[in-house]
Amino acid sequence: MSFSALHKAVAYLLSGLGLFALSLGSELSTPVQVLIALGYVGSYFAEPPLIDNPRYGSAWNASVVGLLILQLLRAFDQGPSLGMAIEFAAYLQLSRLFNRRSAADYQQIGMLAFLHLIAGTVLSTKLSYAAVFIGFVMATPWMLALSHLRREIEGNYRATEASPEEQARAQTALSRVLASKRVVGPSFLFGTALLSLPLFAMTLAIFIMVPRVGQGFLSFRRDGGERVTGFGNQVELGGFGVIRRDPTVVLRVSPLDEKPDEEGKRFLRLRGTSFDRYDGRRWTRSPGDVDELSPDGGGYHVIRRQPRLGGKLADRRYRIVLDQLDEPVVFLPHGVVGLKLAERVVRARSVRRPLRLGPGFDLRYADPDGVGLIYTVDVSRDPKERHLPVLPSEPRRNYERVPPGHERIAELAREVTGGIEDPLAMAQRIEAFLGRGEFTYSLEQPEVEQRLPLEVFLFEAKRGHCEYFSSAMAVMLRTLGVPARNVTGFVGGRYNPIGGYYALRQGDAHSWVEAYVEGRGWLTFDPTPAARAGMGPPEGVWADLGAVMDAIRTKWMTSVVGYDLRAQRGMLRKLWLWAAQRRAAARQAEATSGSSQSPGFDLRRALREHRGLVVGLLLLGFGLWIVRLFWPGAAQGRRKLAPRQQQALDLYAQLERALRKRGHPRPPALTPVEHARALSLQNFPERAEVEAVTAAYMRLRYGDEAIEPAELVQLRAAIERIGSERSQRRPAA
Repeated sequence: MSFSALHKAVAYLLSGLGLFALSLGSELSTPVQVLIALGYVGSYFAEPPLIDNPRYGSAWNASVVGLLILQLLRAFDQGPSLGMAIEFAAYLQLSRLFNRRSAADYQQIGMLAFLHLIAGTVLSTKLSYAAVFIGFVMATPWMLALSHLRREIEGNYRATEASPEEQARAQTALSRVLASKRVVGPSFLFGTALLSLPLFAMTLAIFIMVPRVGQGFLSFRRDGGERVTGFGNQVELGGFGVIRRDPTVVLRVSPLDEKPDEEGKRFLRLRGTSFDRYDGRRWTRSPGDVDELSPDGGGYHVIRRQPRLGGKLADRRYRIVLDQLDEPVVFLPHGVVGLKLAERVVRARSVRRPLRLGPGFDLRYADPDGVGLIYTVDVSRDPKERHLPVLPSEPRRNYERVPPGHERIAELAREVTGGIEDPLAMAQRIEAFLGRGEFTYSLEQPEVEQRLPLEVFLFEAKRGHCEYFSSAMAVMLRTLGVPARNVTGFVGGRYNPIGGYYALRQGDAHSWVEAYVEGRGWLTFDPTPAARAGMGPPEGVWADLGAVMDAIRTKWMTSVVGYDLRAQRGMLRKLWLWAAQRRAAARQAEATSGSSQSPGFDLRRALREHRGLVVGLLLLGFGLWIVRLFWPGAAQGRRKLAPRQQQALDLYAQLERALRKRGHPRPPALTPVEHARALSLQNFPERAEVEAVTAAYMRLRYGDEAIEPAELVQLRAAIERIGSERSQRRPAA
């Protein structure tokens, strides 16, 4: 690949990463993103002579000014927004891509791409930003090195004060050098890519060591989060069936005190929220008092009691990582006795996130920050504690209301229960009637038109999603005078061996029933048939690949996005404890050896005790080796050149010796072409010979042409004239 083509490809890689970083948020609409993508692709085909046309450049400059004025007018009319600034930033990059003439333009492309990366830190906290960042770390050394080389090459052939003929010759020579495939090669790209390793190591060290006084790296992005049906203020029949095949993971549950079942699936039920009001087509929540759940001195929020830490009935403990959803719901396993939330760091202080408990046992967290929620729950092993207690602010009548027009459903409920009066027996009868009878689970929604959905489901279609089953059971219980409510949450769990947790996906969202039984509280019933478990998101190779990506995404969210001062303190504390344990183990080994004699030098023990120093020296040596490997002088001496390139170096070395002999050595800051031009301006007597040798050197060193023997003889004769004593005595013209 030629130098110009390689430089162009690297520039488009870096600018593409920057534009992708701008598109990570929701500020750019889909049409705008499509236009940016089309402009990005179209700019690749903009080449001279179109770019060199002065009218072409003037038109682009006018369009940039026009868009700036338009965005300012929009800001005055609609109010300033981040989206307007992002649109203008993307257009600036497109204008540079359409006008890439020289090294300066490519440098501007790289700088704009870097600014777009910085903007991406505000726009997204997702794993895609990590991919963009890694791409930048790898591509930036390429871009810097190639832009520097291009600037030097263009400087060698700059002829602004020469005649038009000389300028044309210089431009032709410059085009020939840029089209050469020998300026850079695969070894250059590989070596330059290795420079990203110390750059990444330095970035990682700064990230780990610099104190975090805020909420966490990248955690100030407050976006809406994943949208999941069923946890807002209302849920309409038919919602869960739409997302049943959605494989997006939103919940991760890690057992902390028991070995996970690595065989695959596990039945986990995490309760989200409940609904008490049904109007015949949708469920809603009645407004009520919301109480703040105050933690104890250790930050533990008590739901039922303090946790049991020992004995046969010791509580199970789970760690839950929850993505931010569009509703800040806290999902709780059945039998939960309490929970503890991970603290946040705000202005270098640990802050506990408030929890609010509303009617229907609706637990939500306050102040969503885009990072999601990490918390630990304790779950009782006692079967008597599987139910939920009754909250004082829950009027019983809210759970007994039945909308008009459901008389036929009430008659069916009396027929199914057979006249029994025990609420628990009634609920069990109806659960068995719906779950193991002639009703089937289906992803197809029944056609209800203007009729009552539950009548169509119970008497005609006899198939539907989980919310049809739960709604039918809740309404049937209410017609019998048993308080009941519709509950939404997640049921399922697929083990992720990479992350070591059970993943619950959007498709695991589920709906069931809670019925109130006097003396026991709210009991859980699930009338949905077992066939639901076989209709989830597809399994296979793609599911395994998704598990790997979700494990990486979870690690990114917990260890990078949520990395704050609290995590730093915990990491340093673990490092200190590890070092203390190593020292104690070494002292104990010496004490138990029983030898009072002075031990000799032990290389293994010395390496163990000074492991940090050894690792530091190895890293320092690796860095020095990298610098030595790519030091310009060393690389030039070690690289095996083509015969004509070596001939060019020898020829120019002879010229430099002759010029030093004449008292005109080339300064290090001047290129060969600039030095020849400077001697010409000084009226150096043999300036024509110097220019001829320099031109031959540039042609041999960077071009593809060979030199004829007769021309080589003439050039060497010219060098001899430059360094001869007679030339030294000849005065300047």
